[in-house]
Amino acid sequence: MNCIDEQLLQKYIDGECIDREKVAVNQHISVYPLCLKKHAEMEKLSRGLKKAINSLTAENVEIPTFKIPASRSGKNMKLFLISLPAACVLLFVLFFVNKKNETNQKELIIVQSIPREVDANRPASEQEFIIEVFDGMGTRSEYIIE
Repeated sequence: MNCIDEQLLQKYIDGECIDREKVAVNQHISVYPLCLKKHAEMEKLSRGLKKAINSLTAENVEIPTFKIPASRSGKNMKLFLISLPAACVLLFVLFFVNKKNETNQKELIIVQSIPREVDANRPASEQEFIIEVFDGMGTRSEYIIE
């Protein structure tokens, strides 16, 4: 059995075949019942798709009405006008007042020193040495390790 392909059958259903192809498809589906059944299924599917597409582009599309709630713009505007200067004053206080008390805490200086009197007969791990730590505020801390 030399059946026609689905592409040609779809062209036939859509009416895009030339006269010679129409005659060939008509003769074929009149002889082979399986191809006639396939043609009927494809035509039904094609009609369903075209109907669905046409219903999407229908002119009678109903657009729901939107209700805009009554505005309270008077109250909102009054609240906005009161809160805006308060926010500006707060930002001014946070960024510009009390800047002089801030210090740079990022700086840390560590100084290690050994006392002038070193006993050369003792191992270094048994010697005394001093660690001094200076933070950004000028505080000095001294640690003696014996």
